[in-house]
Amino acid sequence: MTIRLADTHAHLDLPELLPDQDAVLGRARETGVNLIINVGIGLQNSRQVLATARKHPGLRATVGVHPHAAQSLKDGDLEALTPLAADPLVVAIGEIGLDFYRRRSPEETQKHWFRRQLAWAFELKKIVVIHTREATPATLEILRDSRAWLHGGVMHCFGGSWPEAQAFLDLGFYLSFAGPLTYPKAQDLRDVAEKAPLDRILLETDCPYLTPQPWRGKRNEPAYVAATARQLAAVKQLSLEDLARVTWENSLRAFGLEEKDVLGDI
Repeated sequence: MTIRLADTHAHLDLPELLPDQDAVLGRARETGVNLIINVGIGLQNSRQVLATARKHPGLRATVGVHPHAAQSLKDGDLEALTPLAADPLVVAIGEIGLDFYRRRSPEETQKHWFRRQLAWAFELKKIVVIHTREATPATLEILRDSRAWLHGGVMHCFGGSWPEAQAFLDLGFYLSFAGPLTYPKAQDLRDVAEKAPLDRILLETDCPYLTPQPWRGKRNEPAYVAATARQLAAVKQLSLEDLARVTWENSLRAFGLEEKDVLGDI
């Protein structure tokens, strides 16, 4: 059986994956992962993820500043990234959002730069990739306030409740499921995934983090998205082939991609 999978959220340029990046990408291809969204988390990292996307077929990039790094931002930084963000290989602004769990930047600073990056994405006509941890009410408040500015987006590594999922779906977002869907104690998350509309679900690894159950405790990589796909297929009572097809089509639609362009050089 030939399947096509998309890993819609990977960090290929972090130190954990960079030393053997070519081998990592080779294993992904062997597993049927034909699209990887390489996600930016900071000013320098955003430049690197785009450079990596330019080197490898089947890769696309996002640029943006993670809430952990919000306090390092200053006026003019987003404008300096605008030429990169306008590159055709850049398919979204992200990951951006709020993280009140680790609080590596003050809450109000995170909120300020979250709003600024949402406005920046609107100007660029890009969708957004959202990170939210222990901050869903504030994230929803800002997204609702910015609703007229949104071109769509993805809730990265969704792990919330069904009412929270409904709130993000109502705003036009896709729900992206990662390795935690496979964890034995994650039945509540599987229940949410079961209820989620079939045309609004995506797969991701968030590698090198959140490794699926078969490899839990080890470094994550895009090839392992297949384990999450198998779990999501079981939850949705679909064959792996059908689940792969649905999430592949959803990924192309979410990021505004044409299959011929993604597969052209593979």
